[in-house]
Amino acid sequence: KQWYQRRVRGTKARRNEVSIDDCVEQYCREEVLNEDNMWYCPHCKDFKQASKKLDLWRLPKVLVIHLKRFSYSRQWRDKIETLVKFPLRDLSLSRHVLSTDQDEVQYELRGVVNHYGGLGGGHYTATCLSAADGKWHVFDDSHVSSCSAEKAISPSAYVLFYTRQEASSGSGESNGTTNGERPMDVD
Repeated sequence: KQWYQRRVRGTKARRNEVSIDDCVEQYCREEVLNEDNMWYCPHCKDFKQASKKLDLWRLPKVLVIHLKRFSYSRQWRDKIETLVKFPLRDLSLSRHVLSTDQDEVQYELRGVVNHYGGLGGGHYTATCLSAADGKWHVFDDSHVSSCSAEKAISPSAYVLFYTRQEASSGSGESNGTTNGERPMDVD
């Protein structure tokens, strides 16, 4: 959290870049909780300084990544507008996974929720890959327009939706998805 804030603290005009891999690495790093965020010990019934660590054990079929876009502290509040670079295809998080019983998993981006605005309010849009025509579209309230896949990568990206890339069936048929597969059943 502090690393991410240091990279973007200051004015909104400062637009650094970080990779999604950097973000996941930071997410999985051990963090020492400071005096503003102490842990309550149920045994001694007192707040204690502690550390926490999050790890990835297994990867899902559908991966949802929520990017931290708002930062709060005692001194300041700000929207984080750092450009997070993420791939459209072949996202691999395998180096961050602890379990050894899962094969290499790669993901394809299917959609992005964008947030425009600041802390007091804003506007949401979505940039999505259509299963019907295999093209990217921007959904903005009642307006839908075609766009390039690269439009999905922006400093406004807030929530990323990926699906696991499966091996191709080899039939050569296309049914509206970019990899020739049927739309994924997520049940």
